[in-house]
Amino acid sequence: MNLLRRFFVDPETSAIQPFWRGQLFLFDQPPAPTFSPTQGLKLLLVFLFMEGIARRSLDAGARWVSLAGREWWPLLQMSLWTALACWLVIAFAGVRLSELGLYSWLRWSKTEKFCFLQIVPITIGVFSFAQSASLKLLWTRPHLGEIGLFIFVPKMIWGMYQELLYRGILQTELVRRWGTVPGIFAGNLIFTFGPLHFYHFRAAAKNPSHLWIFAAIFAIGLLFAIIFKRSVNLWIVGTMHGLGDWFIDGLAQVSRMVR
Repeated sequence: MNLLRRFFVDPETSAIQPFWRGQLFLFDQPPAPTFSPTQGLKLLLVFLFMEGIARRSLDAGARWVSLAGREWWPLLQMSLWTALACWLVIAFAGVRLSELGLYSWLRWSKTEKFCFLQIVPITIGVFSFAQSASLKLLWTRPHLGEIGLFIFVPKMIWGMYQELLYRGILQTELVRRWGTVPGIFAGNLIFTFGPLHFYHFRAAAKNPSHLWIFAAIFAIGLLFAIIFKRSVNLWIVGTMHGLGDWFIDGLAQVSRMVR
């Protein structure tokens, strides 16, 4: 077992080069969180506040003052959610964002950099092939700049927000409290069936087969959870998630736009 670990896992002794380690998600061993249990509890409170109160209150307020239909609102909305979550992590919980996976490119290992530079074009390529018809329609649209600013950018921020809340905050603290497998499993269950995707239950009330979407959400969430646990790099999973949101939801939104 130690021999396998030295060959595959330990970056100082492994014969696998960083280029291939990135493809295999064999990241360098990340440091354990250094924040206290009290700070960890505050992180959980940040998660509960953002998902249970702040996000829903902002949505309701936007509908009340008739902002929800403005084309620029999603960009402002996603930015406000993400900025508020980051501020609460720092000011209320007293935790550095770097401990939740948001650290500068200069601190990335070679394995992280190779993984990111490989996985982004692969993700774009796979989704572009699957959504080729929607992409063809996209290029016929006028005002591509506005589509990029008011649909693409919000979707990328939305993906980062979800990963910050569910992997950076929730998973980090649950893993620290309960261990790797229970923490990842519990966090992914909340990601799948919690407030983020609960609206699918309403759709399933009319169409029970719609419940199968939870299997896909759980599988994708588990992939992100494992990558984040191995790398503790929120930029990688956040970018992947944002691209997925753009190609699945963003292009669908473009197709519904009136020319």
